[in-house]
Amino acid sequence: MQRRLTTIVAADLAEYSRLMAIDEEGVIRRLRATRSDVINPAVAEANGRIIKTMGDGILVEYPSPVEAMRSVISVQEQMVARETGPADQRLRFRVGINVGDVVEDGDDILGDGVNVAARLESLAPPGGICISRSVHDQLRGKIDAPMTELGQQMVKNIPEPVEVWRVEINGVNAPAQEEKTERPSIAVLPFDNMSSDPEQEFFADGIVEDVITELSRFRNLFVIARNSTFVYKGTATDIRQVARELGVRYVVEGSVRRGGNRVRLTAQLIEAETGSHVWADKWDRTLDDLFAVQDELTAAIVTAVEPELGAHERTLARKKPSESLTAWEMCQRGISEQVKFTPEAIDTADTFFRKAIESDTTFADPHVMLARNGWVRLGSGWSKDPASELKNAIDSVKRGLELDDRQEVAHLVLGVLLAMAGEPRDGSVSVNRALALNPNNVQCHYAMCMVSLFDPATDGDLMLRSAQECLKLNPKDPRATMYHFFSALGRWVENGLVPDDAYIADMEAACRYTNAPWFVFMICAVGCVRMGFTDRAKKHLSAALQRRPELTKDNYRDAFLQPSWPEWYENDLDALETLVELGLPRD
Repeated sequence: MQRRLTTIVAADLAEYSRLMAIDEEGVIRRLRATRSDVINPAVAEANGRIIKTMGDGILVEYPSPVEAMRSVISVQEQMVARETGPADQRLRFRVGINVGDVVEDGDDILGDGVNVAARLESLAPPGGICISRSVHDQLRGKIDAPMTELGQQMVKNIPEPVEVWRVEINGVNAPAQEEKTERPSIAVLPFDNMSSDPEQEFFADGIVEDVITELSRFRNLFVIARNSTFVYKGTATDIRQVARELGVRYVVEGSVRRGGNRVRLTAQLIEAETGSHVWADKWDRTLDDLFAVQDELTAAIVTAVEPELGAHERTLARKKPSESLTAWEMCQRGISEQVKFTPEAIDTADTFFRKAIESDTTFADPHVMLARNGWVRLGSGWSKDPASELKNAIDSVKRGLELDDRQEVAHLVLGVLLAMAGEPRDGSVSVNRALALNPNNVQCHYAMCMVSLFDPATDGDLMLRSAQECLKLNPKDPRATMYHFFSALGRWVENGLVPDDAYIADMEAACRYTNAPWFVFMICAVGCVRMGFTDRAKKHLSAALQRRPELTKDNYRDAFLQPSWPEWYENDLDALETLVELGLPRD
C-alpha cells in the first residue's frame, strides 16, 4: 500500500435532507451549478484534485494547506454572494481541513487523515471552516482570516481529542445556535499546587486539562480551551477580570495538595459577574494508582459542575419575566418544569420548549426536550394517544439531530423512543452512541435503564449497573428518584421477580423524593405486601392514590407499555388483591 502525507478537505451541504424535502429538483439544479461554476474552478486554480463526490458531500486533496485554505475561502465567499434567497433555503457548505497520512486505494484515499477531516467538517458552522492543529500551524501568518481556537474536541470514531480552530469568514461567524441560545460559557483556571513538591505541578495540570476536555463534551456548555486559560497560571487573578478577558459567565478554580500517599483537591464554581460561589466541594483520596485517582477526581468535578451550573441557569431563568426570555432561557424554564415530573408540569414544559423553537429555529435542544416529554408521558402512562405521542416524539428528536448530531442527549432520547417503538436493539445502539459522546452525562446511563426496561428480554443486571452509575455520577440529581427505582427493578428482575430487603430499600429510597411519580409508590406498595410489610404498603398505596386518584386495580393492568408489563402484572395479582383490601379501588 502506498502511503503519503497530504492536505484533505471534506465538505458537505448543511441541512441537505431538509433542503431536499422543501425543493428537491431545485436543490439538485443549484448544487450542480455550484459545482461547475464555483467548486471545480476553485479546486483547479489551487492545483487540487477532487477525490469523490457523495450526493451532498465532496472530498478534495490539495498540495498544501495554504492553497487548500485559499481555495475553500474563495468557495465560501462566493456562496455568500451567490445564495441570497430566504435564509433557511440557502446552500451553505460545512468544511473540514486536515493534514494527515493517507493510504492510496486506486483514485481514492483512506485513513485517519481523511476521517479527521470529515469530523472537523461536522464541527463547522454552515458556511464555515474548521481546521486541525496540523493545518493551523502551517497557516499562521499566511492567510488574513482570523482563526478562533475551539480547544480539544472529542469526535466520532477518533480515540483521542482533536485540537480544533474555526476560520472566521466574512458573513459567517460562530454558529447561530451558540449566539442566539446563549449557552453558558465557562473557563477552568489552572489549579494551585499547594504541595511542597513543585514536581507535583503536573498532577494538578493534568486534572485541569482533563476537566476541560470532559466539560467540552457537554453540548450545552461553551468551554474555553486550555491554551487560553493556562496563560493565567502562576499569577494572582481577579475572577471578574479574567471572566471579562475570556468572555465567560462562569469560572472554575481550585487547588491540589499532596502529602505522602494522600491528595486533597478542592474546586469551586463561581458566577463571574457577581463573584458569588455557585458550588464548592473537596475530595480526599489515597494515591494507590495516580492515574486512576486523576480520572476519578476529573469525573467527580465534571459531574458536579455541569448539573450545578444547569440548576443555577434555571434559577436565573425563573427570575426573569417570560416575555423577556431568550430561547436558551425558555428552554431552561421548560427543563425546570420537566423535572417536577407531574402531568401538569410536563404540559407547561411543552409550552416553553415550543416558544424556544419559535424564538430560534436553529436551536436543537427544545426539539429534543419535547421528545423527552413524549418519553415521560409514554413511560408514566400519562399519554392519551400513545401511538401519536411516540411518532411525534421520534419526529421531534430527529429534527434535533438534524440541527446538532453530536448532542448526546438527542441520541439517548432517540434510543429510548426506539425501544418504546419495539426496536430495543436499535435503541441500544443510539444510547451507546450517546455514551461514546459523553460517558459523564448521567442521562446516558439512565437511558440505558429505559432501553433495558422496554426490551422483552429485560436485562436486570444491565439495569442495575446503569442505575448505580447514575447514583454514583449525580446523587443530587432531581431525577434521582428514578435512579433508585431502576436500581430496585434491576434487583427484582435478577431475583426472578421476587422482592427482597435490598429491593424494598431502593424502592423506598425512591419514594422519599418530592417529585416521585405515582407508580413508584404503587410498585413499592406491591413489594411491601409481598414482603409482609402491610402498614408500609398501606402508606405507599395512599401516596399513589393521592398522586393518581383515578388509579384502580383494573386500570393498573394497562398503565404501562413495556413488553414485560403483562407478565409482571400477573406475577403480582395476589398482592394486588391485598391492596384492594387496603383501599385500592377494584374498577
